[in-house]
Amino acid sequence: MSEVTIEKVVSDINGFRQRLAMLREELNRANRAMADKMAQLGETLTQRVRDLRDQVTNAPQNLLALESRFMSGDIPEQEYKATREDYRNQLTKNLRSIDEIRSLLLIMSQLEARPATPGSSSSGLAGAGRPISVDQ
Repeated sequence: MSEVTIEKVVSDINGFRQRLAMLREELNRANRAMADKMAQLGETLTQRVRDLRDQVTNAPQNLLALESRFMSGDIPEQEYKATREDYRNQLTKNLRSIDEIRSLLLIMSQLEARPATPGSSSSGLAGAGRPISVDQ
């Protein structure tokens, strides 16, 4: 091979290595951004689970109190039925929220199980950040 051809090949290889290094940096930034978003989602999800737990925990007590008030004649039948329907709707909404949270947890576990850098084997990439000189 002529010296000009070798220099061209070396130059091309160095250019590819620079691009590879830039792509790695971009991938690392994307991975960090995804990790940040997952952390935010985890915090939001945790808060939602706490709120939902409180609502679900209080629902039986609220229903019992409503039943007691109705049986003792403290509230009229119309108000009792309307309030009971509100509680029923809230419980239905809570069940949907539980299903949504379950789905989000499944998605998060699948995302966490994925490798951070797909195809990140170091074989064949040794020295990728170092330019080649014609002397090598």
